[in-house]
Amino acid sequence: MKILPSLIALALLAAACTPDGPQSELLDGDNLMVLAGATLIDGTASAPLPNSVIVIEGERILRIGLVGDFRYGDGVTVEDLSGKFILPGFVDVHVHPRLGAEADTMRMLLEFGITSIRIPGVGFDGHDTLGLELRNKIEMGKMIGPRITTGGKIIEGPTKSFPDDVEVHSADEMRAEVRRQADLEVDLVKLYWNTSPEFVRAAIDEAHGRGLQVLGHLRATSWTEAARAGIDGLLHSAADGPFWELVPPEQREGLRALTGRRKYARFAALIEALVNNGVAVDPTLVIMQTLYFGDDLRILERLEPDLASPNILESWGEGWQEGNPVLVDNPQELTFGKGVFSIAREIVRRFHEGGVHLAVGTDVGMPWITPGVSFHREMELLVEAGIAPADVLVMATRNGAETIRASNERGTIALGKLADLIVLGKSPIDDIRNTRSIEAVYKGGKFYRPNPDH
Repeated sequence: MKILPSLIALALLAAACTPDGPQSELLDGDNLMVLAGATLIDGTASAPLPNSVIVIEGERILRIGLVGDFRYGDGVTVEDLSGKFILPGFVDVHVHPRLGAEADTMRMLLEFGITSIRIPGVGFDGHDTLGLELRNKIEMGKMIGPRITTGGKIIEGPTKSFPDDVEVHSADEMRAEVRRQADLEVDLVKLYWNTSPEFVRAAIDEAHGRGLQVLGHLRATSWTEAARAGIDGLLHSAADGPFWELVPPEQREGLRALTGRRKYARFAALIEALVNNGVAVDPTLVIMQTLYFGDDLRILERLEPDLASPNILESWGEGWQEGNPVLVDNPQELTFGKGVFSIAREIVRRFHEGGVHLAVGTDVGMPWITPGVSFHREMELLVEAGIAPADVLVMATRNGAETIRASNERGTIALGKLADLIVLGKSPIDDIRNTRSIEAVYKGGKFYRPNPDH
């Protein structure tokens, strides 16, 4: 038995010599690795399990038990994780890799414990197959990074907001574009601001017929309409989300009227539509804060840009050091956004209380959204919004995997699932900031040592 310096391994050997020892299960094989002694947080909201044992065979979890449940043959590697905490790999459901920074971005995400990501849409750099290329490179071992679920170019119509979007002018054109992207073997399609309800319904019908999910960052179609039409996911929760339908245009400057605990019929209807139709929402509070407080370096620097590579920093555009270049030159929008942000957190809290399926996303690719750092900051903001750390961890693991249709393989620590795991030095349930105490990341049972500077 190959034993790493380990008191627990000695204890296991001693147990095998006691009268009860022979009753424990004997495991043997050169392809087995044991992670023993950590407190297991399995991603299901179950109570943490102290003194756990996870047995990994190849890429998958073979056994789960307690210290003393197993004996090991000579070829088994045992790692002592006494005093540590182990949980499923994180899932960032909102990543937009940028050309020139993609390799650094993928590496950083994995180092910060993010073993799976969703790319809702690409094409910002005129390269609409970037997500597919990254997915293939990582699967083939040509690039280090998380597992990828991806879309293609963002679709919008009857008019588009950005030059690189695909503009459609009829339901038939929408269906044709969905088919084109399906033929590229994307996992999903993303619809943007100006997509009308008719076009949303056409996209959902066509995409579901091809086994694809449909996501929306919508204005022209309300969230309630999209949910009732069967959309799979809705993105963000600021002025481009619920506010757009919940607040009449003439009242949008007085958005603070939504604060407090008053019940609004339209808000209740929205929650009902999201819950009844199983719509997943990634609130992306971190990008909202970064945009709306884009002139406040004290807030922006919490994203630790010094950890980002020169390639990532270059992708943020000129002038990012002075503030978020997206809104820093728009004082009116910044003033509006600062008032919106506290309401956004309240909406997210009420979504959680109402049973809406929430996952953790960050909008990596935008200025100041440092890969990996932003995911941990998003979890902090969700806790600040009033959600318990244990529930946020479920959003970051199980809910994320369910959102990308990968829960049969990932998102929880369970028999037969992929060994995508994170080892922490401190309890994230005691303090969500302890998710940064990463000591090891495993993707498919393969060990990745985090950058000690991170």
